[in-house]
Amino acid sequence: MPNYNKLSLVASLILLCLALSLIVEWPREAVSFVVPGSPMTIHLSPSWLTAALLVGMACSGTASIVRLHPLAHREKRAFVCCILPALTTLTAAILLPQAPDRLYTVGGLAILCILLPLAITGEYRTIDPSASGYRVIRLGLNFIVYLIALVLFVLIHESRARPLLSSGAALVGSSLLALDLLYDAQQGLRQTSLYALIVGLVMGEILWVLSYLEMPSLTAGVLLLLVFYVIAGLARQGLQESLNRRIVIEFAAVALIGLALIISYSP
Repeated sequence: MPNYNKLSLVASLILLCLALSLIVEWPREAVSFVVPGSPMTIHLSPSWLTAALLVGMACSGTASIVRLHPLAHREKRAFVCCILPALTTLTAAILLPQAPDRLYTVGGLAILCILLPLAITGEYRTIDPSASGYRVIRLGLNFIVYLIALVLFVLIHESRARPLLSSGAALVGSSLLALDLLYDAQQGLRQTSLYALIVGLVMGEILWVLSYLEMPSLTAGVLLLLVFYVIAGLARQGLQESLNRRIVIEFAAVALIGLALIISYSP
C-alpha cells in the first residue's frame, strides 16, 4: 500500500495551491507571432504558471510515492505513473477558473479531492500485475483516463484556438493518456510509446478536421472520445499481438453504435 501520510500531503498541497490560485486575480498578456503563413496570438497569464506548478507538484509527489514500491525501480515506470495524476491536476487547473459560481468551484475541488488520491493510489497498486485486485483497479484507472480525455477534448475544442495549436494539444494529451492505457499491455516502454504516439497523431489529425466544422464542443468531445477509445483499444490488441478479424469487427460495431447515438442525440 502507498504511504498515506505522503499521499495526503501531496493531495492537500495541490488542492490548497489550486484554491488559492482561484482567489487571486492575475493580469493577462498577449504574445503574437507568426508561424509560416499563419499569424497567432497566445494569451498568457500567471494562471498558466500556476497550472505548470501544480502539474510539477503532482508529478514529483506521485513519483516520490511510486518509488517506494518494491518493484518501482525494476519496472522503470515512475514516469508513466505520473501521467494520470498530472493530467487530472491540469484539467482541474484549466476548468475550475471557468466555473460560473462558487458552488461549481467547490464541487470541482471536491471531485479533484477524490480523483487525485484515487489515481495516485491506483497507479501505485498496478505496478505489480500479480497483485490482488489488479484488474478492478486498472478498470477504475481506465475510467478516470477516459473521463479526463473527454474533458480535455471538450476544452480543446471549446477554446477555438488555431488548428495547429488545438491539434498539437490533442496530440500531446492523447499520446500521454494512451501511454497510460497501453502500458498495461506489459510490452516495454519504447514499443508502447510508439503505439501511444500513433494514437495521439490520429487524434490530432481528427481534431484538426473538427476545428473547421460547426458543432457543439460537447458533441465534438464525445466523438473524439469514441475515436480515442476505438484507436487505443485496437493499439492495445496490436501490442499484445491478439488483433484479429473478430476484434476489428467488435470495435467497428462499437464505433458505429456510438456514432449513431451521437447523431441521434446531438443538438
